Amino acid sequence: MRPTGMRALGTAAVTALLILCTACGEDGGDAAASAGAECSGQGRVVAHADLDGVGTHEPVRLTAPGQGPCAGTLVAGSGEDAGGPDVSDLDLVAKGATAVRLHGSPDLVLLFSRSHPRGGAQPHLFGADGGGALREVTVDGNPLVPFVATDGGAAPMTATCTDDGGVAVLEGTASQPPGVVLAWDLAETAYEIRDAEVVDSTTRTVRRDAADPVLRKEMPELFDGSLFADCS
Repeated sequence: MRPTGMRALGTAAVTALLILCTACGEDGGDAAASAGAECSGQGRVVAHADLDGVGTHEPVRLTAPGQGPCAGTLVAGSGEDAGGPDVSDLDLVAKGATAVRLHGSPDLVLLFSRSHPRGGAQPHLFGADGGGALREVTVDGNPLVPFVATDGGAAPMTATCTDDGGVAVLEGTASQPPGVVLAWDLAETAYEIRDAEVVDSTTRTVRRDAADPVLRKEMPELFDGSLFADCS
């Protein structure tokens, strides 16, 4: 009689646990759906972007940091599908945000972190992954585009759109050995991006020993902080 009673008690406990877990799963699903609906329309519109490449430009919103499921979030979509990544630790601002129209590929969204006291800001690129959710485009866990300095002492740098739908970063390093006039070696790294993820990259040398005064005249975009000026 004792083993039978223990078996019945165990069965009842398992049944109760299954019922409890099922209820938890249902509550979690409802919470996620209501969070999406709650995020719809929240925040300030920072860009209109064709994130899926079908020609429809949807608003992308940045919400203020704080409490709640939508605080400190980059939001795309509407209704129960609204949502996006938590970007509260990036200290993003709406100023300077724009859609980057890649050639023949879905758009990316460019935002900047709050300006550094010494001048400059960190750019961040976001796109839609294979499931349509926003995510930051990174290289080895770091932002794809380097810090943009505006204090006048930084090496030349800009970012452009490639003809095949990717992004290229053009950077200068001081030529060696140093001469009487400051000169730069320019290298371009082109990134192939798919579903907001870098899948390939190639680097090539563009120029060597380009004198600083000449380069400033011929390629001012390397020094004025402008990014993606050639994108459609």
